[in-house]
Amino acid sequence: MGRRDNRLNNEYMNDWDGDDSDGGGNTTKSTVFSSREERLFYVYGDINARNCADVAYDISQINHEDDEKDKKEKDFKREPIRIYFNSFGGSVYDMWLLVDTILGSKTPVYTYCTGYAMSAAFIIFLAGHKRYMSPHATLMYHQIYCWRSGKYQDLVDDREQTDHLNEMIENFVVERCGLTKEDLLNIRERKKDTYFSADEAKKLKIIDSIMGVSSRIGIVHFLHQNSNRNRTLALRA
Repeated sequence: MGRRDNRLNNEYMNDWDGDDSDGGGNTTKSTVFSSREERLFYVYGDINARNCADVAYDISQINHEDDEKDKKEKDFKREPIRIYFNSFGGSVYDMWLLVDTILGSKTPVYTYCTGYAMSAAFIIFLAGHKRYMSPHATLMYHQIYCWRSGKYQDLVDDREQTDHLNEMIENFVVERCGLTKEDLLNIRERKKDTYFSADEAKKLKIIDSIMGVSSRIGIVHFLHQNSNRNRTLALRA
């Protein structure tokens, strides 16, 4: 029986199936810079099982730590978790892991697009409790893209599941910003990738605000200063 795979289109994607092999004898590495101490994550690669699990785990751990502090400290204030995106997208199923983790986080999670957040990365970006974008960054939304193979009934089953995934994605987008069902239907019927500049995203309520220079310099400085420090910044393999 053919392998069935439903995921948003991304030509750069290396999916992770639960081990460290990409199927060709090579090791799949996480493309996430992270510092739990700073509550900062920088997703600069594919949206796959490995990367989403890494970030979701740390968000859950931060929430647990904050829950404990909340019990012990009067007027405890949760400091926000920040996730920066520079990703073309990836797997739909793995995307939902991070989306639901962010939505369920009692600790605020702010999302930032500093280069591009496309396809599955765009959907995760929308989950942020507050959303920011640098002036020259790009967001992109398109309809679900999938590969299907197998026997006739396999294709029937896959079509039903693909319809379900597409409906979930469209409902989520409409709930999280100013795009309407009619807008998404138009995008789907035109079969076009739809790009949003920072100004367009602000008008459509996709983002809360456009990032200032100090915010952009801050993340670049953090990554530069900590790129060789394994203690607080880890590029996990």
